[in-house]
Amino acid sequence: MAEMYANKDRIHLMNLIKKRINSTPNFALLVGGGASVSSGVKPTSQMMAEWRQQLYRQSGSTDNFDEWLKTQDWYEDEEEYSILFEKLYDRPSQRRIYVEECVKDAKPSWGYIYLSNIIAHNYFNVVFTPNFDDLLNEACFMYANCRPIVCSHDSAVADIRVTSLRPKIIKLHGDFLYDSIKNTIRETVSLEKNMQDKFMQFAREYGLVVVGYRGNDRSIMDILDMMIRSEGYLPHGLYWCIHKGSKVCKKLDRLLRREKVYLVEIDGFDEFMAELHKELNLALPDAVRDPYKATTERLNRFIVSNRNSAHPVIKKDVTELEHQIKGFEKAITRRARERLVPNVFLGEAQFARGKYKEAVVYFEKELAKKPNDLVLAQRLVNTHLLLGDLEKAAETSERSVKQNPDNLYAYILKGHALSYLDPEGAIAAYGKALEHATTKIERGSVLANRSNALLIAGKIEKALADAEEASQIDPKDYVAAINMSIALKRMGRKEDAYRIIKETLPIIEDSSYHRACAYAVLEEKERTLEELEAAIKSDKIYKVNAKYDPDFADFREDPDFCKLLSK
Repeated sequence: MAEMYANKDRIHLMNLIKKRINSTPNFALLVGGGASVSSGVKPTSQMMAEWRQQLYRQSGSTDNFDEWLKTQDWYEDEEEYSILFEKLYDRPSQRRIYVEECVKDAKPSWGYIYLSNIIAHNYFNVVFTPNFDDLLNEACFMYANCRPIVCSHDSAVADIRVTSLRPKIIKLHGDFLYDSIKNTIRETVSLEKNMQDKFMQFAREYGLVVVGYRGNDRSIMDILDMMIRSEGYLPHGLYWCIHKGSKVCKKLDRLLRREKVYLVEIDGFDEFMAELHKELNLALPDAVRDPYKATTERLNRFIVSNRNSAHPVIKKDVTELEHQIKGFEKAITRRARERLVPNVFLGEAQFARGKYKEAVVYFEKELAKKPNDLVLAQRLVNTHLLLGDLEKAAETSERSVKQNPDNLYAYILKGHALSYLDPEGAIAAYGKALEHATTKIERGSVLANRSNALLIAGKIEKALADAEEASQIDPKDYVAAINMSIALKRMGRKEDAYRIIKETLPIIEDSSYHRACAYAVLEEKERTLEELEAAIKSDKIYKVNAKYDPDFADFREDPDFCKLLSK
């Protein structure tokens, strides 16, 4: 079935999410009920199974259950969930109580924790959801120190501004706290007017990523279909993430056949958010990465503000709390931490501390479990590069190619890993990546990367040709523009090189490293070092890149440049 649609690799989607201009998100997000299952919310499949049994018992039928089920006109109907809900719970208030019971014990899963941090860093600014749970808002507050606007009322949603910097969670079908929640066929046949208008307003500004949602809701699917068929909506497209092997319903099947709609297969909501979080190079917030430190700091602030209280009860409790905090670090042993925490998180923790050898051990363990995980492989390659072990980086990338022989991003990773060890091998890897590029954007990205390897190999004319073609595909590709200027400068065309860099600098707003590269071409030392230092603080891999990249050829022997890379 998937072959009938426009399929995209999840890494392709993650790159589109990552590549922002002026830190403005490219996409809004639509999160469905499937995202909440790992958080303890009962899945609709389980609800329907229970409701079928309940109706069977109420029917008093003497047939066995399976035979009786096949005679029911609602059985396996796409609207079965809504039909059964209304059959068993007559009034909205009854349905509200049922929903409240289903979500009362739910706690945010890792997927919601990652997503809350992604939102806090403004890669998504608006989230639409038909869900009744409050998991995302809870995760934002508890783990990411982020307070979104949550809107579940049709009357209130009209006041939400597209330009508001504060994150927004818009509940399309209301909230379980209110009887106005929508969950039957009649109730979900259309969205309330203000909800629909706001949905469409945001769709003029963003593309849409859908995850955890099956597409059985007519009210939402009708609007999506209308917007896809109309001009001016979803400028960056609609990317529908679906669990590998899942069955596509009829409504979604029709939508996936439209232009600008792409199917992305993922391992699950939690897994996709974990990979996206890593691809965006985000560090886990302190509340997760080091909960003991985060809790201690929070409680210490509470203690300091109350330490001088004269009230005897407050004074006694503050003293007791101080005593408890001092024992925090002794409360859990290292062995217990390693038993309870997954390898990938232990690796990230070691990586954040600059302990790259220890991080490699954990990343290798995790990659052994998930050998085709390209995001994890990229993390391991970068860690090897930080250790100066170019051979190990190359070996890791080669394993990834063997595991993913038809994947564009496996060859890009190999090209990246080989660029500083074997430029000719990197050029060949990018050549293989071009064979698997299916869109102009993908081709342009590969060409921009290959032009860098060609510059390192000293093949200036070929590097210029690749960079020029990449720039023609995407005039805003500043990597291609920088490589073009380097090639022109080496060919003695300094004026052309400087002109291109000066035209490009204003659009390089989300990367200190590439601003450093641009200033290096202009030979502006102070600005080069300032931007490079900022880049290295954000990600140590830039220290490795700067050591080899052709952008910094003019500074290779400069003592201040060498001092910065040796820190």
